Amino acid sequence: MLTQRETHLQLARAVLDWNRKNLRHDTQLTVADVAQCFGERFVVEPNGRHYAADRQAYLDFLNGMKSGMQGIEYQVLHTVADGDSVLFDMAVQINHTDGRQEHFIAMLLMRFDTEGKVKLWKEVYLPKP
Repeated sequence: MLTQRETHLQLARAVLDWNRKNLRHDTQLTVADVAQCFGERFVVEPNGRHYAADRQAYLDFLNGMKSGMQGIEYQVLHTVADGDSVLFDMAVQINHTDGRQEHFIAMLLMRFDTEGKVKLWKEVYLPKP
């Protein structure tokens, strides 16, 4: 039997895999797709901002964000996890449909509800020099 920490690590890695698969201009996301990883209601905190979200609102955001994306890749450099949350220190590359590439250093904190769905997505992205 997996510990809570191990379960959360698996869930967090699965969310990154979901992003790799779905955050592309050529995917058609639905609320059911978002529900694979995210709770009915959750909090998103990107770069110091705070949003209370639901699946439909997040779907709308993702569809806009991914419209010019060819894909996203994460290189996890360091992981910290406990029974409550997972924190990834990462190098992130976003490829765009116009050929541009963006490189970031990122910290991503995820917390999960009792159903194993994201209830907190807190991230800080800094452009990589």
